[in-house]
Amino acid sequence: MIFLDLKQVLQVIDSGESQEIEFKESFHSSQKFSEIMCGFANTYGGIILLGVNNKKQVIGVLDKIDEVQQKISCSAQSVSPPVLPSIEVHEVNGKKIVAIVVQRAIDSAFHTFQGVIWVKIGSTLKKIEGNQIVDFLRGKQILCFDETPTNAKIEDLDINKLNAYLKARKQADYFESHSIEDFLVSLKLATKNGDLKIKNAALLVFAKDPIFFNPQIEMKLVRFDGNEPVKIIAHELVQSGLVEGIEKALSFVKSNISKSIQVKLDAKREEQFQYPIDVIREAIVNAVAHRDYFSKDAIQIYIFNDRLEITNPGSLPLGLPRELFGTLSVQRNPLTYRILRDYGYVEGLGSGVPRMINSMRKQGLADPDFGIYEHFFRAILKSRQSSSKPTKSHADLNKRQIKAIEFLGKNKSIKTKTYMKINNVSFGTARLDINEMIKLSYLKKIGSYKGAYYILKTQEPSKED
Repeated sequence: MIFLDLKQVLQVIDSGESQEIEFKESFHSSQKFSEIMCGFANTYGGIILLGVNNKKQVIGVLDKIDEVQQKISCSAQSVSPPVLPSIEVHEVNGKKIVAIVVQRAIDSAFHTFQGVIWVKIGSTLKKIEGNQIVDFLRGKQILCFDETPTNAKIEDLDINKLNAYLKARKQADYFESHSIEDFLVSLKLATKNGDLKIKNAALLVFAKDPIFFNPQIEMKLVRFDGNEPVKIIAHELVQSGLVEGIEKALSFVKSNISKSIQVKLDAKREEQFQYPIDVIREAIVNAVAHRDYFSKDAIQIYIFNDRLEITNPGSLPLGLPRELFGTLSVQRNPLTYRILRDYGYVEGLGSGVPRMINSMRKQGLADPDFGIYEHFFRAILKSRQSSSKPTKSHADLNKRQIKAIEFLGKNKSIKTKTYMKINNVSFGTARLDINEMIKLSYLKKIGSYKGAYYILKTQEPSKED
């Protein structure tokens, strides 16, 4: 359970209302408080400050504090399942305010009030209805595509693909003493309660005809002439299982980007591609592992003269806040992710993005740019050169980070929006840069919510901050 001290409460007030912060002058409606707490719990959690108006003025709670606390508890109990907030009383300038801290629900759970799902979108409390309920359950990973059972039969699976996977797991002799059904059930790729129900994850990887069951798994690969999507030089439509698809996509990209011959000190000749191959592979695997398979859109890999774009359906999973992108691994498709991990494609440690950045720097290229949109995610590799140098600990700062340090030399603090503005970058790129600077002790984060800002590690926030 999260508790706030007085300093944190003052910071919350100063930051103002946001998706995670609400100010209320008084406890005016038990129903409204139940809806707000339900919405916070279903989204990212949040804080209600009672006794503060929307102008950030502390007016204090005029009613008896004990009675107010009882009303808050009753409102929390009215949510199903009940919300368990921390209720704290603080005194500001001689006036008492109540802080109600609601934690985010775990990924496998959600809350309702009077049978309705509420969420917090920006500063708005929103009721989830109709088809939006399905989207909400998908976002919470309560409804997972790869966990969904199908009507496929064992005969629809390719034994050669199964054997290749078992070989990767160092279980090449598995079928000498076990059946395919044993394999599927033991790895939770199927359930058996009477009839055997094979899950989508098994078909995505092991089906004889994957496109028959899931036509959305195709990948559209295009090489354009120039820097605009106008004239097509080469294209391919990949309609294979996920493992074959990854390899075919990588082969297409390698065939359609430039390469040079590097002569090493020992006189050995070595090919160097326009972009590091490990970075291309990581981007393709991420697109396959994290895409939204409920979407009917395909993964698109577009090659231009000056960049490579890899776009997949599905934004960040609901369990992965933007500010933690690149530092935390959250799986939208847990079964599929596990299979790809067994093949050695993914590690699940949240280290993929830092590795991509360092590999690009080793080749003297700009850091990857990451576009996080409502329904899509895009990784962009740029061919332009960069002065950023690689180190094992990523201690070097790129040009954007240096610009932020220069900004902080003239200003007390910087926010993410300011970083995006002065560097003309996306939210995802800004958060990656800032998180790296925090990790390397260049910056210090002040505050925990939307009002958070950053100062140089060597300075301490003033009383006004």
